[in-house]
Amino acid sequence: MTKAKLTRAEQLARHRKIFLLARERDVSLGEAEQLLAREEWLAAQERLKATRACGRTFAARQIEGGAPRRFRFQIKGDEPWMMRD
Repeated sequence: MTKAKLTRAEQLARHRKIFLLARERDVSLGEAEQLLAREEWLAAQERLKATRACGRTFAARQIEGGAPRRFRFQIKGDEPWMMRD
């Protein structure tokens, strides 16, 4: 997935973030840009982890893990009783 080209306002906002980060941490602008990219990547990974944790597969694993063996069953695709009106 590619990102759309940033508008001029978005570019200026990003440059401002980089400049403020460089001043705050006393690093060069290039290092600040790398730090910002890393922080954005880590934030994206945390969001992805939270999204996956809230998904159906995570819930199914949690339910299956605690149920006695005789009560476990597999839910197949879209069964008619699962359809919504």
